[in-house]
Amino acid sequence: MFTIDGLNDKQLGRIARNPQFMTDYNHMVSPTSPAGQNKEDWEFEMVNRLKKDATQFKNRPIKEYLDY
Repeated sequence: MFTIDGLNDKQLGRIARNPQFMTDYNHMVSPTSPAGQNKEDWEFEMVNRLKKDATQFKNRPIKEYLDY
């Protein structure tokens, strides 16, 4: 089962900054949006999406993105 339980905001931010995570989920934002053009905005957007609906992120176990 997919979960983000136990991960704090700092860890979710690290996941969002992971280059593989960015590759796996860059289709979720428009390249012309602020999140598509700025890494800080990307991180903010992805952390919020992870918190709101983590089921969107199924490419691999989310904790694997912590290891980079």
